[in-house]
Amino acid sequence: MKGTVKIFNKEFEYDFLSAWIKYNRLQNQYTQEALAHGVCSTSHLSYFESGKKLLRGEIIEALLKKMNIHEIKEIYDMGAIRQKFYNMMFEIENLNYDNARAIYQEISSMEYLIILSPYNIEYTIYKFIYNFLLDKKSYIDLKQDVLTLDKIYSSLSEELKYLYMFMSGKLIFKYKDHDEGIQRLLAANKIKDTPWINYHLGFSYCFDDKPLKGVYYLEKSLESYERNGRYLNALWCHNYLGICYNFLNIHDESEKHFKAALTGAEYFNIDDILWHVYTNLSDLYLHLKKYNESVLWSKKALHTPHDPLLPASNYVEACIKLNKLEECKKIFSTYLVEEHKNSKYYYWLYFLNLSIFHIEEELFYEEITQKILPYYQGINYIEFWKSIKIKLIEYLEKRRKYKEANKIYKELLT
Repeated sequence: MKGTVKIFNKEFEYDFLSAWIKYNRLQNQYTQEALAHGVCSTSHLSYFESGKKLLRGEIIEALLKKMNIHEIKEIYDMGAIRQKFYNMMFEIENLNYDNARAIYQEISSMEYLIILSPYNIEYTIYKFIYNFLLDKKSYIDLKQDVLTLDKIYSSLSEELKYLYMFMSGKLIFKYKDHDEGIQRLLAANKIKDTPWINYHLGFSYCFDDKPLKGVYYLEKSLESYERNGRYLNALWCHNYLGICYNFLNIHDESEKHFKAALTGAEYFNIDDILWHVYTNLSDLYLHLKKYNESVLWSKKALHTPHDPLLPASNYVEACIKLNKLEECKKIFSTYLVEEHKNSKYYYWLYFLNLSIFHIEEELFYEEITQKILPYYQGINYIEFWKSIKIKLIEYLEKRRKYKEANKIYKELLT
């Protein structure tokens, strides 16, 4: 809703008042009927909260007083604070996380004032984004924020709807449910079509076993980022396009994108991208059965300062094909240690160990079904748990446990 209204002798934007009143109503456990009683009709309050109709200032004041709010803190430099919000998001999109943290610290120093004003909702959404992207909080940590913001979603401005659907979609995709996460990302994309949302839709489809859709959105994002000279973002697009094409078995295109990302990452000396590209090239050459080349790229990834367990796993898979089991043993003894147990790839490397040296033992079945498979299903790693289930079927069929094997076949088909 456009425009301003005078509340307690101060001017405020309608956009933020409607969401703030709904937020406070829910926090105070008022129904719409209870809050509207004696002030305005329930339908008028409902239309106001959903951003479809305006209310006069004196009615809004009466609603606030019923919730024991008799004044609103005025923030004279809200325009400057809002600009900081925009700057923080720009720095996050451009992967300048230290700059984004510094900006957020400036904003949070004003929290004591913001939370007593209608702009608390806006602040809550940016705080939610910060906690997820920069503080690395999980869905469990942020679940209450999602439940609360979902309830007031219809009252938000279009910009805040876009941001909230975008970031809650990323959060839910990563930690809870791929389908729901993607639906939220699509809702954000419908509100505003940006290269950033296209990038994350491409990423999400890529790792939801829908690489062709991933290519569509990543190509859109890449074209925009390259046209606007945002080459760091473009390099990440190339990286994930390479993965999509690898999943599609279009290996020439995959190699082309990985090499484009590699050239840029080496030119700008960006270690984070180099680790990804080295690891992904090692995986590409596994698919192409070029096992010695795969080992070469795995070793390069192992010499970067990032998580070594995924390239170590690729190294092992190549060594299995090259019949170098002693090399596999060295990798397992080096990396299957307490130091690396927090890596999300630890159980994948452990699975490979079990598959090579313990496939005939009951230990294989117990560890797969009780630890490894539940872990990767819990974090939505489709590519891993599909491969694990296929190996489990092989184990069961060798033991003539066809009924249990068929059950897993059906799970994979659905």
